[in-house]
Amino acid sequence: MAKKLRTPLLIVLLVLLASLAGMWAGTFVLADYRDRWVNDGWAAWFESTPEPEPVTEPRFQPLEQFVIGLPGAERNHYMVLELALMSRRPNQVALWEGVLPALRNTTLTYFSGFDHEQVQQQLQDMSRFEQELQTALNQRLESYDYAPSVEAVLITKLVIQ
Repeated sequence: MAKKLRTPLLIVLLVLLASLAGMWAGTFVLADYRDRWVNDGWAAWFESTPEPEPVTEPRFQPLEQFVIGLPGAERNHYMVLELALMSRRPNQVALWEGVLPALRNTTLTYFSGFDHEQVQQQLQDMSRFEQELQTALNQRLESYDYAPSVEAVLITKLVIQ
């Protein structure tokens, strides 16, 4: 009779022990999920993580110096140009590292159609000049499936001789 009582008692003790182990694991393992549920609400479980909002401080990516030949009426001229690209999205600025050669190429291609006189005329309206270059750079970024994230092009050095 004592043997018959031990088997059900042993089963009850094993079930109780397994239940306690499950509660302990649930308390510590799932605590992080519980905190998220409490802090973010149930909708956070069904939403994807949004891209971080743009920061208010601008980030700059300088481009190496360009030396561009400009044909002229009597002789060839040269232009030394340095640019900095600005964005308020730091994650995009970091991604530009992978496409800097393409951005440099876009800048050189932009100037390839100008001669000395045309560049002099373009520089009369510097903001238009920077805006056109910004548009060209953003189009190049889009062609590589990057976000068009160049918010401004700043000419930091310009010498024409």
